[in-house]
Amino acid sequence: MSDPIVIARQGSLEAGGRAVYAAVNDGIDPDHPRWPPGHVHIDHVYASYQYPADQKYRYPILLNPGGGHTARVYDTTPDGREGWSTQLLRAGFAVYNVDRVNSGRSGSDTTAINEVRLGRRPIADLPGLNRYSFESCWVTFRWGPRYGEAFPDTQFPIEYADAYYPQTLTAFRNPDEDAKSVDAFVALYDKVGPATMQTWSSSGLLGMLTALRRPDVVKGILAVETSVTAFELIPDGQLETLAQVPIMVVIGDRAPDRIAATTAFAERFRPRGGDITIDVLPDSGIFGNGHTLMLERNNDAILRRMIAWLEEHVYRAASIDSI
Repeated sequence: MSDPIVIARQGSLEAGGRAVYAAVNDGIDPDHPRWPPGHVHIDHVYASYQYPADQKYRYPILLNPGGGHTARVYDTTPDGREGWSTQLLRAGFAVYNVDRVNSGRSGSDTTAINEVRLGRRPIADLPGLNRYSFESCWVTFRWGPRYGEAFPDTQFPIEYADAYYPQTLTAFRNPDEDAKSVDAFVALYDKVGPATMQTWSSSGLLGMLTALRRPDVVKGILAVETSVTAFELIPDGQLETLAQVPIMVVIGDRAPDRIAATTAFAERFRPRGGDITIDVLPDSGIFGNGHTLMLERNNDAILRRMIAWLEEHVYRAASIDSI
């Protein structure tokens, strides 16, 4: 049994977003007296947080999920082990678990959906939505070459896949979702103050765009399996600003596209003074990892590598004594 974790304080908060007037708040009976037209809050993020009593690191770390997931992905793994959220607490970090805009406990904007259902808006006004199927998870997240067949060395606890699938959820995918999330992340930093950020997959772009807006308070980015297209969306003219923020990119097995995209970005980033570390796990003799590094059997070993990088590149000159 693991030793108890002593928590000094914990809580939750919302940040960002806006209040809007919703003419329809019920897509079944819009005239029902319980759901009259009125104001609702949308486009915010939700974050729960815990500060350990034995806090060793000055800056908290914000854990951000990828698309189709909430911060639940950093909690208990499908096979019952501690996730990164708990492991970071044990290591002495204050941790914020963030649900991005239109996701999980951040809620979602249902106005267009209700109005289309009632015939008050054209079908084209429906938000673009998708969700990972079991079959897609298996291949897209690189657990195996096809659904039901695992790579022999996979680190994902494949026998517990059924415990993972309920974690996925509907994702809003309209092009303006990124800007909404970045606005809300900036608002979250304005409330939390200086902090490091851990991103995964599509939130890698969101983390870098947030850092461009707040390079003084985003103290470092742990970019896990960042989407292949993210780096090309950072214009050359913004790299000097982003270079104020050290970045570590962690990549698992069987991801030559991610390696190529990250390497090309590093060749643009370093001449502007950027501090970027590319940690391709198989190059260090760590094999079998797919896209879901935080869930895999060696998640603790991968996290230790990231903590070591943080200690060298972010926390070396920021002791807890200066809080």
